[in-house]
Amino acid sequence: MSVPNKRLGERLKNIIDSHGSKNTAAILGALITTIALTVCITLIWPFGDVIEQIFAGGTFFFVFWAALFYWAILATNGRHAWLRILSILMIAIVIIIFSLLIK
Repeated sequence: MSVPNKRLGERLKNIIDSHGSKNTAAILGALITTIALTVCITLIWPFGDVIEQIFAGGTFFFVFWAALFYWAILATNGRHAWLRILSILMIAIVIIIFSLLIK
């Protein structure tokens, strides 16, 4: 590996592990994951019609976002914050895909 590539790799690692990356995971990552979780609840909510399902998903929006935000902020670095957020996001995406395939 040449020296410029090694420096680039170190810079990328420093960016990913930085506080800015942790804050980005907490704000944007939590927002995107919260949207996915809201869609999840809307799709799998067993009661009522479509409007009630949408309200059920929206009811939990702030709770999800706040929980994910603080969970990411409490991570030791940016990489751990992104891993936390992406782990929940992947689970939500799998549930969305399965619920759409079942319906």
